[in-house]
This record gives sequence, C-alpha cells and structure tokens, in this order.
Amino acid sequence: MASSLFPDPLQMWRDAVTKLENDANTLAAGSMKSPEVARSLQQASAVTMGMQQVFEKMVEAYLRRSNLPSRKELLEVMESLQRIEEKIDRLLPQDTSVPKPARTRRPQSAVAPSQDVPPPAPATAAAKPAATKSTKRRSKT
Repeated sequence: MASSLFPDPLQMWRDAVTKLENDANTLAAGSMKSPEVARSLQQASAVTMGMQQVFEKMVEAYLRRSNLPSRKELLEVMESLQRIEEKIDRLLPQDTSVPKPARTRRPQSAVAPSQDVPPPAPATAAAKPAATKSTKRRSKT
C-alpha cells in the first residue's frame, strides 16, 4: 500500500483507543491484586444482594396487600393450566376434520330482494289513524 501525504485520521483514532484500552486493562489487573479493592468489591456485592432481597420482600408484601398474584404464583397457575390443556388434548379425538356448522345468517348486502326476505312496506296515507277519546267537558249552563 502506498503511503500518502496526509495521515489517516481513522488509524490515529484506532491507535489511541487501543492504547487507552491497554492502559485501562493494566490498571485494572494491577488493582485487582490489592486486597483492599477485592474487599470493597465483595462488600459492594453484598450490599447489592441485600438491597435486592429487601426490595423483593417489599414487592411481595405490596402484592399480598393488594390481593394481586406474584410472578411465582402466576407461573404456577400457567403450569397447571398447561397440564390441564395437555390432558384435554389427550381426551379429545385426534381427527380434526370436524365439519364446521353451516352459516345460516348472511350479511344484509348479500341478500337478494327475490329471496325469502320480504321488501319493506311503503309508508302510505291509508294507514289508520290512532283511535282517540274525546275529552271535551260539558259545561253546565
């Protein structure tokens, strides 16, 4: 490969990142040999685990007071439901070619006027008026 007059900025970036990674790895490896760092990491891990246990207990108590199932209870219900479904599948016949019931009701757009549906009756003036009672009062004279 021919060298150019201008330095490659990407190559310079790769070299800088590689040097930074090597220095960070050397520093981390050297500090891990120190007993103080190892003890600090162990204490941080213990605190994290303790906080996680307290949080889980708080969530469990909240769910119990709210009358909501926990994740463990939901998993138990799901496993039980799965076992029930498997038992039902074993009891059902294996032939899945059961015919579907005939569709007896058709959408209104598919019904032709010549079929069993009578056309709507037109509104005419010949309809009988409703019977009304005369409610005139007789006046005494």
